[in-house]
Amino acid sequence: MVNIRLLNQDDWQSWKNLRLEALQNAPHTFGASIEEVYTLDKKDFQTLLSKNKIFGAFLNAQLIGCVGFYVLNSLKTQHRGVLWGMYVTPEHRGKNIAGSLVDAVISYAKSSVEQLNLKCVTANHSAVKLYQKHGFKIYGTEPRALKVDNKYYDEYIMVLEL
Repeated sequence: MVNIRLLNQDDWQSWKNLRLEALQNAPHTFGASIEEVYTLDKKDFQTLLSKNKIFGAFLNAQLIGCVGFYVLNSLKTQHRGVLWGMYVTPEHRGKNIAGSLVDAVISYAKSSVEQLNLKCVTANHSAVKLYQKHGFKIYGTEPRALKVDNKYYDEYIMVLEL
């Protein structure tokens, strides 16, 4: 049975390993690069864990999926939260783990923000479908949002009003 919970400081290495796997397997779907994340150390990851809420999906104590959440911090934007960094290991996809992670963020976010925003590569059809299933609406497209190996990727900008 998969358990969803917030990651804590002690989970930093498991999260780093999963994040590196995500960036290796799907470099065109994340804003960060494997080169950037590889150089981060324990302190860097623990700082990220303290500044964000990272939800993890665990199967038998193994981290198999994650998603991040943070609240924008200016006075005019603090009503908005951001969902980011969604990843589930390939062998555990198709089992609604990603859906459970999105549900966890939505549930958590309802107590602190009025809406959730995210960006998703337009070619990542399964992710777009997942977010739309959870009520996110596309309200824009950012052309050439990411550049990986000299290829450009557009991103949908999506919102969920809570």
